[in-house]
Amino acid sequence: DLFNESQYPLHRLGQLAVDEYGSKFRYVQAGATALVAAHLLQETAEDTNFRSMVVQAAAAIGDTIVSVTLGGTAVTANLFDEGELVVESSTGIGQWFRIRSHEVQTSTTGTCKFTVDRPLKVALTTSSQVSVRKNSYNDVIDFPATPTGSPVGVALYAMTIAYHGWIVSGGDAIVLFDNTDNSAADAEGIVPSLTVAGSVKAALAADVADRQL
Repeated sequence: DLFNESQYPLHRLGQLAVDEYGSKFRYVQAGATALVAAHLLQETAEDTNFRSMVVQAAAAIGDTIVSVTLGGTAVTANLFDEGELVVESSTGIGQWFRIRSHEVQTSTTGTCKFTVDRPLKVALTTSSQVSVRKNSYNDVIDFPATPTGSPVGVALYAMTIAYHGWIVSGGDAIVLFDNTDNSAADAEGIVPSLTVAGSVKAALAADVADRQL
């Protein structure tokens, strides 16, 4: 049911659903603040300490575990489950994986092992660098007036903190509207508002800073 939430996940984060009218929906987990019906939502802000981390131990072709030295932030339980791991430089560059699981590491510069969804096609060395990123639909938040990530959709209903459920990501939707530029004759679509959190506004021809939805 698109309008029922659950404490525990019933689908994979980011799973896509399409109804008979062609509207699109994504499965998410709410962040640290309850979601508000009809509000525009954003992915959780990225922690850049998880970029360009050095591979701590060489990994052979066929391995599914990548060990890295953390770059300044500890790793809590399930933080990156269903997220992404990318080899971004040196040996093995260009490989991309989903993260199935990972260790808990309380040291901000300790070693953490990530288990990925398929075997390595190219071996990694201690010169390789990787970045890990949370699933975009994990811990979604109200779109702030000062954006810290990309929009992911619109809340269908008030979702409880840390609960799971569906949001609308394409097709018809009801969304909070910032009517500051409502009368503009040169509106070409809608973009996130940078004045009213959780809302959209008319996209003017001169708008170059806001992202088109």
